[in-house]
Amino acid sequence: MLNTIETGVNIGTKSVDFIETVIGKIEKYQRIKQDTTVYLRLLYIEIVNNLEVLKTVNFDKFSNTKANDPKIKTIIKLLQTDILESVFYKSDENKNIELYEKLRKRGKINNKGQELIKTSNKGDEIKAKSSFVYENILQAISFVVTKIEVMRKYSTLTNEELAIVKNMNLKTRLININQRLLMIKNVMDGFDEIKEMAR
Repeated sequence: MLNTIETGVNIGTKSVDFIETVIGKIEKYQRIKQDTTVYLRLLYIEIVNNLEVLKTVNFDKFSNTKANDPKIKTIIKLLQTDILESVFYKSDENKNIELYEKLRKRGKINNKGQELIKTSNKGDEIKAKSSFVYENILQAISFVVTKIEVMRKYSTLTNEELAIVKNMNLKTRLININQRLLMIKNVMDGFDEIKEMAR
């Protein structure tokens, strides 16, 4: 009984800490988003940093890899999504229409090896048959954030817990994340706020 109470208290404490962390992030990034130039540059740096990490990764090493494999845990530690997530923090006081209009610009994602996945309205993942996938930056950011977050959650599961999870093609997921980050960067390279720092 005592163990159950302690476990409940621990879960409650973690939940409160998580909520406070999220609220803190929202408040911080809503202030930053008031300056579109600063915000876009921070977003761009996070994207470039993630691309630099993925540039050093051998995707073939992730074929037939379990979701809780130490290699996945290492990748999750290296990839950052704080600023990418903050794109979706919005309030009545801070609508920043200019920022959203910029991020609605469409881009063309290269379908390397015909391995790209498109997400339908029903949430099903479909292999894209064409050489390119067209998405706007907001769609691509949403894809990157959700895929990394799912990988982060699954990486903490035990083998017994993973028994209920379908096999994940982690190599394909990493390629999908990489290609979308490349597309976002390519579109942002043309933004006036980014041109002088584009590389």
